[in-house]
Amino acid sequence: MTDDVKECVRILDEAVKFEETGMAFFLDRAENAPSELERNLFRSLADDEKGHKAYLLELKQQLLANNDPEDMQPEDDHEHRTARQIFESALENASDPYQAEASELEIIKGAMDVERRGYNMYTRAVETVQSERAKNIFRELAREEQRHYALLKNTYDYMADPEGWHGFDESPMLDGG
Repeated sequence: MTDDVKECVRILDEAVKFEETGMAFFLDRAENAPSELERNLFRSLADDEKGHKAYLLELKQQLLANNDPEDMQPEDDHEHRTARQIFESALENASDPYQAEASELEIIKGAMDVERRGYNMYTRAVETVQSERAKNIFRELAREEQRHYALLKNTYDYMADPEGWHGFDESPMLDGG
């Protein structure tokens, strides 16, 4: 087994543990969240983490079978909802006007930190492997963590100031009146 294969296996093992931790974190937050918005959001994020774990295990299996990171062929047939779709779906059942407690905002900040750590883990992985294929896989995983972070940041902004919130595109609507 080459050093690059060993490093990829090490990173994949670390990533699986990280995704398991994230899944447990989001499931716990979903169970204990005071609002439907947060429960829906955290359930969706837990599902994504579960999908990430399955994806990582598949990559590891391929890597060990072929002993070459360039032969990792991840199947990308699972549907990914965009951050906007997840947020809008979670928002459907939110009370109006939304009243967030300070403790709820701290929970969202904690979730943002989880995603930031995932992003950092995957970007470090890009720097430590030699295989271009492995680098591209880890870059895509970092982008996925970044999308989750954007979703949580948008949720935080909405919860902190629902009346002033402009949504994902930050473009206020003008009625010309």
